[in-house]
Amino acid sequence: MDRGHRDGEAPSSQSRLRTARSGALLNLIRRGQARTTSELAAQMGWARSTVAERVDRLTKAGLVKPTTPVTNGRGRPATVLEFNGDGGAVLAVQVGVSGTRVAVTNLDAQVRWSRVLDLGIVSPPDRVVTAIHDELVRACDEIGVDPATVYGIGIGLPGKVELATAAPAGPEPNSSWLDYPIARRLSAAFGVPAYVDQDVNLLALGEQRTFWPDADVFVCVKVGTVIGCGLVINGSVVRGAAGLAGEIGHTHVPGRDDRCACGNRGCLNVVAGGGALAATLSAAGHDAPSARDVARLAREGVVEAAQAVRAAGRDVGTALASVINLLNPEVITVWGYLADAEDHLFTGIRESIYHRAVPAATSRLRVERARFGDEAGIHGAAMAVIEEVLEPETVDDFLTGQAAATTRTT
Repeated sequence: MDRGHRDGEAPSSQSRLRTARSGALLNLIRRGQARTTSELAAQMGWARSTVAERVDRLTKAGLVKPTTPVTNGRGRPATVLEFNGDGGAVLAVQVGVSGTRVAVTNLDAQVRWSRVLDLGIVSPPDRVVTAIHDELVRACDEIGVDPATVYGIGIGLPGKVELATAAPAGPEPNSSWLDYPIARRLSAAFGVPAYVDQDVNLLALGEQRTFWPDADVFVCVKVGTVIGCGLVINGSVVRGAAGLAGEIGHTHVPGRDDRCACGNRGCLNVVAGGGALAATLSAAGHDAPSARDVARLAREGVVEAAQAVRAAGRDVGTALASVINLLNPEVITVWGYLADAEDHLFTGIRESIYHRAVPAATSRLRVERARFGDEAGIHGAAMAVIEEVLEPETVDDFLTGQAAATTRTT
């Protein structure tokens, strides 16, 4: 968001004084804690004229808009101020194992355009990033997004273990995704900050912020081709010392010896992951090339598919029982292709959770399907960008740069 002073000149101290704590004002408006100049002045302990000057800068930057005045029966009605979600755009990317979703959202993380590319981490990263770039450029042109109004790019990737063990598809060699500079590539191409996180972390962030803001301990489980979970505790995503928190897909399933790409045996991924179920059902003669097809067959009443998904749910539930005993979450949501099998999966998950977790820890627990559906990761990626670029200090820096640029041109 530092687009206001790219010529290398440092903003003057006068510019900084004129914009100081504008970001704090914006934060109050975004959260609905103050809606008029008078309310902002009272909250900040400032003169109305000082607030009005900063509100004017936020309005000119497209971040705030005046709305219908409030009539209180006497005197001039006060103008209501609102955050202008349509004052900018965010580019969001969710790279999967075999597909990538790209989207354009506004500053409220509302999706304006979305599309799925048939490329994922099984393809060479240069090829995938080029396709992402080209598609997002076309999208901005198609829906009329001015590149100057793009605030940042959010990118979700599978976990580090999946990236490290991804197999190439086709004859092209597959460069390492693990150390690939996807954020630097896309940031340089669009001239805005880019942020990367594990896809499950972004799934959890999007769901918790939007639907479960009061949940202090929140878990979002992905049950797709592979299995993982994201954790949000006291409002913050928990990533772990090496960024590997939530790798429940590599929890050992007792009695299983299937070899996992990570090098261990009996991992949940190779027992209950959608890819493993697809392989088993395909070997039995069913049309199940992917996890999505496994869910489809289960919904259509194919007994072997329904039984396989329910058994997978029990294995996932067993792993989640340990998570529940450790963290005592208030909410667990489930997202991914296998969640499309609906009752078959959730019956198995709940069966193991309520059998194996401490009863007191499950008495108020809610286990539900993630509400965002296929675009959950996109919403989370956009929210991650928005929370970064609209941090009060970042907003102050942005407006300071704009003020300095205006001063130099007048």
